[in-house]
Amino acid sequence: MENVFYWGNLVLSYGVTGYVMFQFMDEMYSPKYKEKWKYIAFYLLFVIGAISFNRIGIPILKTLYGMIAMCAISLALFKSRSKKLILIYSLIYFLYIIWIDVLSVLAVTVITKLTISIVKETSGLLFVTGLCGQLLMLGSYKLVIALCQKHKIRTIATKQNIFLIILALFEVILITYIALQIEENSNGFILMIVTLCLLGLDLYLIKLFEDISQKYQLEKEMDLRDQQMLMQATYYQSIETQYDHSRRLIHDMKNHMQTLEELYSSGSGIEAKNYAQTILESMDALSGRFKCKNRILTIIINDKILKCDEQGIEIDTQVEDLDFGFIDPFDMTTIFSNLLDNAIEACSKILVEKRKIDLKVYRFNGFVTISVRNPYKGKLVWEKDSLVSTKGGNHMGLGLKNVASAVEKYDGTMQRKSDKGYFEVKILMSSESKTDM
Repeated sequence: MENVFYWGNLVLSYGVTGYVMFQFMDEMYSPKYKEKWKYIAFYLLFVIGAISFNRIGIPILKTLYGMIAMCAISLALFKSRSKKLILIYSLIYFLYIIWIDVLSVLAVTVITKLTISIVKETSGLLFVTGLCGQLLMLGSYKLVIALCQKHKIRTIATKQNIFLIILALFEVILITYIALQIEENSNGFILMIVTLCLLGLDLYLIKLFEDISQKYQLEKEMDLRDQQMLMQATYYQSIETQYDHSRRLIHDMKNHMQTLEELYSSGSGIEAKNYAQTILESMDALSGRFKCKNRILTIIINDKILKCDEQGIEIDTQVEDLDFGFIDPFDMTTIFSNLLDNAIEACSKILVEKRKIDLKVYRFNGFVTISVRNPYKGKLVWEKDSLVSTKGGNHMGLGLKNVASAVEKYDGTMQRKSDKGYFEVKILMSSESKTDM
């Protein structure tokens, strides 16, 4: 009879755990395949593996197996924006499982008024404990998923996420230690109260960190708004200046034509040709400003063109007139302003004759491609996959991190490479992508 309870508890426990795990992944990620048999096969492999590791009897191995299996299944069967998210959600899920196990054991001890050690040593009570845990899990996993989706774990800073995970692990260790100390002489009622209080503290800290992140995000958006307003004012000022120049040119055009006619009449063909070239250059200067149907992009690029003019930087803008309506104006400013500001700053450190920025924006195979290429002086400093600086500071690194964060919202990718003294950033985004809920 004990074997029946033992194996029944194992199959029920890991069967429900695997089911909830797949439901969790299906809600947090996007499935890669339409064939259901692949998911069923991985589910069965997970359950069989979990039972096998449980038979070994080493708790840490069971936990490691669960973590590694969830990460592997997530990568194999689901699509996620980043591997970091997969790791974070895997940790959250298994901390959730641990809390369920602890609460189910404590609930049975409180109801039966037996000690923790008696419950753990009695196969029938252990089966009831497992059943309570599975019922608790089935009744609460949708709430956990909703909390993860609502609070957007990815918006919380990495350091804050690490702090929360370390805190949760500490709490689990603390509760386990207390349980070991009292398992011979207590039914766990006080430990149940302590556990619920710690869970409440965790939820409060998550909400607090989210509020802090939202505050930083709001400050960032306000800075971007100020930057947009400044660029807009500069752009309108340049338009006003252009209008004034064009009005004066048109006003003097009659005199220019008369002068040209007199030069040709007097046989001064070379002087007439040079004079005509001067007029054409003046007209080109008035009509050569960047224009596209996206008002924000027009303002941004014209602002950067003016900065390039001030520093003697040649800028080549090969920009298709695409529909950027799928990108939020703040993200548009973040992407183009940071990329072009970094390129301008890098060019300002080299000889004037070598200063050149190539900006290309075009559609390729259904994707919008943005490329910014410029020469640089110095040594590129990388930390893992992120560029820190070309000058020992962190301005460029922060700028590119902001660009990467903005691009990620639209399921885009950002590639960075350096070759023969040139640095290039290339971005690919689908115009059909949507931001996170």
